[in-house]
Amino acid sequence: MEELFKRNLLRLRQMPKPTTFAQALFPGAPWQTVSVKETSISEAKKPGFTEKKQVLESLERFAHEKAAETASPVIKIPGGEVVVRTGPAWDGIASFGDLKTLKEGLSLDQRSLDILLKHKTPGMVKAIFVTETFRPWQEIESELKGGFIDELLMGFPLKTAELFERMILAMKLTPEEVFLYPVDLEGKNLAEEVMSLAGFLKPEVIITLGAKATQKILKSNDRLSLIHGQFFQRSLGELGSYQIVPLFHPSIIETNQNMKKTAWTDMQKIMKHLKKLT
Repeated sequence: MEELFKRNLLRLRQMPKPTTFAQALFPGAPWQTVSVKETSISEAKKPGFTEKKQVLESLERFAHEKAAETASPVIKIPGGEVVVRTGPAWDGIASFGDLKTLKEGLSLDQRSLDILLKHKTPGMVKAIFVTETFRPWQEIESELKGGFIDELLMGFPLKTAELFERMILAMKLTPEEVFLYPVDLEGKNLAEEVMSLAGFLKPEVIITLGAKATQKILKSNDRLSLIHGQFFQRSLGELGSYQIVPLFHPSIIETNQNMKKTAWTDMQKIMKHLKKLT
């Protein structure tokens, strides 16, 4: 992958500069030389496709993967370095010094928080999973079974919660290493609460589940289908910087068998980042 990165970077540097107004307006033209006879469904026919764009996308994927491996936004290459853009920062996030004041500053029902935060200690939590919303306490109260599954029932119906529990176990994460929180509750945006929790629990990664959670935590409108499984860095100022990885929502994986392979590939990237993959 690193050799491919170097070759693509060299190609990008060698691409000819525009010599006419038309070339400057349509930068893909100088190197789109594939003839119609050579392929009946040429990529060059796709809207917005240029070789330059393809190279840049390849470089971006490599940079994010490399940054996730090294936990640094700066990637050293022969003759220089590449800095991965961290994206919009989270400023003014509330900081909590102890569990009691943390609970008082959160919007969830205190009974839910008692279950979610039980046995969770700063530095022990490896991953915060951010789902789109939580179920009402009145709906889940009669379903509580005791144990880790209760935390997952907050965010998912029983069948989906059981699937998500299997996903977590497959990632070799223990209940003490996992925390679940919604990004929305009855129309209230809880994204800042998620980031406050990150500042308190100090996870190694924040994993967003579904398009809504991804867009709110990344502060981006990028389509989930294009960015799932990629690592993005977001700064919380004095509370540190965190790697964020979007995944598809478990309900989609549950109903679409073809998504299981995609989800497992994304999960393995996170496992590698967490040093859970041998």
